[in-house]
Amino acid sequence: MAARYEDSLTDRVLALASVDLDVRLVSNLDELKPALEDSHFDFALIAGSSLASLAQQWSQSGTANLPPELALLLVLDESPDEAEVLECGMPIAAVLLRRSFTGGDLLAAMWQARLGSMFFASPDGMLLLDAMGSVQASNPAALRLLGKQTAELRAEPLELTVNERGQHEWTSAGGRVLEWRKQSLSDTGAGAVVTLRDVTEQRVAALALAFRAEHDPLTGLANPQRLWQELRSALARADRDAGRVAVLYVDLDGFKQINDMYGHEVGDALLVAVAQRLTGICRAGELLSRMGGDELVMVAESFPPGFEARIAERVLAALASPLRAAGRTVRVGASVGVAVYPDHASDSEGLLRAADEAMYEAKRNGRDGYSLATSHADTISQHRQDIADGLQVALLRDELHLLYQPVLDLKRGQIVGAEALLRWNRPGVGTLHPMEFLDVAETTGLIVGIGDWVFDQICRQLAQWRWVLGEDFFVCANLSATQLRRADFAGRFRRILHSHGLTSKSVRLEISERVMAQELGRALGDITAATDMYIAVDDVSQGLLSLRNLSSLPIRSLKLDSSLVAGLPDDVLSAQLTEALISIGRTFNLSVVAEGVENAAQLAFLRERGCDYCQGFLLSAPVPAADFPSLVKTPELLDGLVAPLK
Repeated sequence: MAARYEDSLTDRVLALASVDLDVRLVSNLDELKPALEDSHFDFALIAGSSLASLAQQWSQSGTANLPPELALLLVLDESPDEAEVLECGMPIAAVLLRRSFTGGDLLAAMWQARLGSMFFASPDGMLLLDAMGSVQASNPAALRLLGKQTAELRAEPLELTVNERGQHEWTSAGGRVLEWRKQSLSDTGAGAVVTLRDVTEQRVAALALAFRAEHDPLTGLANPQRLWQELRSALARADRDAGRVAVLYVDLDGFKQINDMYGHEVGDALLVAVAQRLTGICRAGELLSRMGGDELVMVAESFPPGFEARIAERVLAALASPLRAAGRTVRVGASVGVAVYPDHASDSEGLLRAADEAMYEAKRNGRDGYSLATSHADTISQHRQDIADGLQVALLRDELHLLYQPVLDLKRGQIVGAEALLRWNRPGVGTLHPMEFLDVAETTGLIVGIGDWVFDQICRQLAQWRWVLGEDFFVCANLSATQLRRADFAGRFRRILHSHGLTSKSVRLEISERVMAQELGRALGDITAATDMYIAVDDVSQGLLSLRNLSSLPIRSLKLDSSLVAGLPDDVLSAQLTEALISIGRTFNLSVVAEGVENAAQLAFLRERGCDYCQGFLLSAPVPAADFPSLVKTPELLDGLVAPLK
């Protein structure tokens, strides 16, 4: 397109062009913009006597808002000077031509104008700098990204900064993150072109991904990956500064009951509320993380010796008041284990393990409290590894054996069953009780092989005893969490039973109250559906199972913990709890067994309250299998006990 002003270019353009051109002639600049809106043109040639006169007509005609992608060529009679070019107000990318241009001049100018239009139409910001770093030209995208006008940019040199991560990024006054690149136009440094790109959305997305990689999605707390990183860094700082690092392992007491009673929505909301409550008490140098489930870990640095106990007390105090969760007001306590570097461990793994073990000690001590680690984790690890190595060969060397303690039917006055109790005769050490090695067997997975051996031994023994003690005689055996979670456990146990001609009623599986509460029926339903097993809740005393659990889970018996029986009959609280549990058992048609009965007064109390079975040293200590039948058949055993029952 040619805009005619003081001369017509149509004939000359057509004569010089080597290709067909669609040329439209307009008589003045006022007609240029409407013509461009009516049809698409790639170039506009405007003729004038001088740049000054053309600029005056340009400002008066309203063509200043032409599309930036339009390539503009100005054909002049007079060559302008530098000052005239900078101050004329014409588009900076317009290309100037002498009126005596040749075909080659026209083609070169058209390419130059096309490049100029690309400069203006680019979605990325583009700036042309002189040797001093001052802005000479800017496209509309650059003005938009920087929030400035051309005159403002020319007023002072452009300062390009690098962020704290060494990236070529900086934040504009409008809060947008701009990525910049600078390319010199020549080796002499005569100028440069700077490109700007808005990467705000990409950086926000990257930050979100980075946050999710290091934080728990539910609570927003640090996740285990971030915890390990921060813990290792904290230990390195402690080594450098001769400092101390405390790890507090926090397990919520009663959370599973709340989750079971009100549902996962309330449970999740409670975890969020706990996270917010504890985050609010964290101080400088403390990190709170979620390990999973209802377990949290706090890492503390820069505290005086002995202050770790105060940190634990601060955590417990924060959870002492009720919390709001999904519209409900709930209470939850915590068991806290505390371990300190370098007192209790020499590395991060040992420190966390020591705190975890201390947490379980706090639970054993009655919950809603804290316990400080007492042994160095390296010593503990060495001991545990020694136990694991010994267990690896214990079965092969026939070092494991079972003892049996009689179970008395309090209504019939007869011994009707036994509990199988595992012992380890370790060479050079002596006889080990299960509490001395089963935890290691659980964590190493050795419990699976040991458990299969125990069940096989029990079934083998029952098959022999049925001819002497009767087909209704049963044996109770403890089942671990690891065994319970195995998908193939039901099938494996069924095969052992059937191989000895026994039914599931012959072996009563006892699962601790704590494990039962943790599993919440996930594996129990499958076991019962597969084998119609007899499931008993062992060590009942803490109230971890709700009444809803008792009615929904496949439970047939409650076994009162010996710590509860020990207080009978004089301790009022023990007596009240025992009576309540016996009443609950009767309500849900569950038999109740009391273990740890050591005197006639305890037995009389239990019998009078309606307890179904009992066992303990009052009847007999655990004995080898070979001695058990004669024990059952000895009338003197029940002398003084059977008479009151009758």
